[in-house]
Amino acid sequence: MARGKKPTSSQDSAQVLLDALREQEQVHQKKLKRRRSDKKWERWTGWLRGAPGWVKAVLVVLAVALVALIADGIRREGGEMSARLELVSGTVSLRRGGTAGPIAPRPGETLGNKDVLITAAGSTATLVFPDGSAVQLEPNTTFEVRLLDFARGGRRDRSFMVRSGAVVARFSRYFGVAAGSQGTVCTPTAVAAVRGTAFRVMYDPQRRQTYLAVVEGQVRFRTAAAETQATVGQMSAATGYQVSGVNPLAPAARTRIGAQVQAVDRFQRPPDLLTQLEYGINGALDPVMQLIGLAPGGWSFNATSAARRAAALKAFTNIRTALEGFGSEERPAFVNPVTLEELRMDEPMRVATLDAFSGLVIESYQKIGNDDYLVRARARDRDRTLYEMGANIAPRVIKE
Repeated sequence: MARGKKPTSSQDSAQVLLDALREQEQVHQKKLKRRRSDKKWERWTGWLRGAPGWVKAVLVVLAVALVALIADGIRREGGEMSARLELVSGTVSLRRGGTAGPIAPRPGETLGNKDVLITAAGSTATLVFPDGSAVQLEPNTTFEVRLLDFARGGRRDRSFMVRSGAVVARFSRYFGVAAGSQGTVCTPTAVAAVRGTAFRVMYDPQRRQTYLAVVEGQVRFRTAAAETQATVGQMSAATGYQVSGVNPLAPAARTRIGAQVQAVDRFQRPPDLLTQLEYGINGALDPVMQLIGLAPGGWSFNATSAARRAAALKAFTNIRTALEGFGSEERPAFVNPVTLEELRMDEPMRVATLDAFSGLVIESYQKIGNDDYLVRARARDRDRTLYEMGANIAPRVIKE
């Protein structure tokens, strides 16, 4: 009977008794559930208590080995977030984070997100990545590492910026082992998106001209206003946002670029068995590891797929706010996928918005009439989820 409650009738007394019985039954059911759980655990572990000592020793060794493989796999995943400066010729300088004072880097130096590498006249530098991909900087080039990202399962996301000069990029055949892996070599006005291929990108900041030459594979070449595909032996150019289409690559240029590619091909190598095993184990355990915040790219809950999808949705809110801020003015006809400059965001918001998207770029912006628009971009989660947003459409997932 509940303390302090005095029955006033036989009906009240019956209700109190019924409540007490229900409470006892709930306690009884909890005990039964606990016992069933204990029995299941005993069935799983009971055999171990009676097992020979050598069996227990083997299991302990296997458990220790599994933990070691997981830990070493996490170490390798961390290595995917950096590039190694393999070769330096002439005068090369490095600005950490793009803002620190220049230093003279040595071979073996590691570069990460936002680091800027600069080659002087007659100087070159070569960056190499864990999968054997490589980028060779030509003389008089300013090159930024924008994003080095990795998701369990082998999905890589890399983005670079050629601010001036030229680079030859070799994306290893082992770069895109997982569907959805993508690399982007950007200039301030254009994006060259690839998976496993070899090509050269040159940017002239005075004329705002981007040149693309492909010697292997296929490259998706786009600006805010146009898009084309360039394949082996083809070149394309963009002045501002206007793309010239594709044309045959001059034989001499193809030979010269091909020789540069061959020079860095020696860095290509298939993943060894240990790497494959560790990545396989961590990929299988990824759902559990995400729950405790062990995700590549930060080892915290902020780096998990759920957090990255939430960041992308927040970035879409930033874009909507910017577009609605035009008021009675016309919304922009085009939006630069690399810089979002037409949205007139303040710098912190612009950086935060791009940081939430795969490749640090938006997939597309389309103006529809005077009052509507359509924006597409990918989150940086494991699946590189594609979202779409309109003036009257909340961000939604697009099935591919």
